[in-house]
Amino acid sequence: MNPNIQKKIDAVLDRVKDPQSGMTAAQMGLVEKVRVSEKMNILTIFYAPMGKSKACCSVLNMAVLSEIETAMEKEFKKEFPGFIIKSANAGGKEPLQAG
Repeated sequence: MNPNIQKKIDAVLDRVKDPQSGMTAAQMGLVEKVRVSEKMNILTIFYAPMGKSKACCSVLNMAVLSEIETAMEKEFKKEFPGFIIKSANAGGKEPLQAG
């Protein structure tokens, strides 16, 4: 991968933080990989699978995760203007959302 692109990806993962713990997305291992297609101007974020948790905590985790994903998309749009930002489950499943 182009080193400049890797720097931008690393910068985003270091900027986006969990509002509860203050840990960065990089520290939490939230993102499994990021695929960049410069030719098609598409960046796809593959999120790592969440661990199993109690049902009461799952709703809270999903709300926090949604907030983090929104922040991640916003920051990637800043770093990669003109790119389509997509989110996918780990393992390359269908995109969760497109922006």
